[in-house]
Amino acid sequence: MTATTNTPDRLRKAWAVFVKGYDGFEIYYAPTAGKARMQAYYSCESARVIDIKVRRYKEADQFLPARHPIANTMTSQETHCLLHAFGATCGDPSKAGYRDYFYTSRNDADLCGLTRKGLMRPNEKCASNDGSVYFIMTPLGREVALSLTPLYGAR
Repeated sequence: MTATTNTPDRLRKAWAVFVKGYDGFEIYYAPTAGKARMQAYYSCESARVIDIKVRRYKEADQFLPARHPIANTMTSQETHCLLHAFGATCGDPSKAGYRDYFYTSRNDADLCGLTRKGLMRPNEKCASNDGSVYFIMTPLGREVALSLTPLYGAR
């Protein structure tokens, strides 16, 4: 991900993680080598911590944009809905952007607020009989969501 504004605090660091007994390496995103090692340890059932080697892999670093000014006008619930629509609330922020929709009531206050801000739009073509509709992210919505995406997961 390349952004127009790259700030040091929005750098998602990449690490090449090698596990003894396995070919190649896997990329993990973490603030430190130790955290990348522990992510690998928790995801690999048979490895011991000492069998995991971690090397910085700057070529795969991701730069996320600085917080978009529109984000300052959003409520915490609108922020949550926008990030959910973007796929950034699934535990692995590096996968954010894999989706771009939110399915809910056509009259949902938070999604209607995001629509007024130009971040989402209802897709009336796919509306259901019960009043539910898909809200689709606009390009501006994706830009704002990316600026709000956390650098790293909870672990």
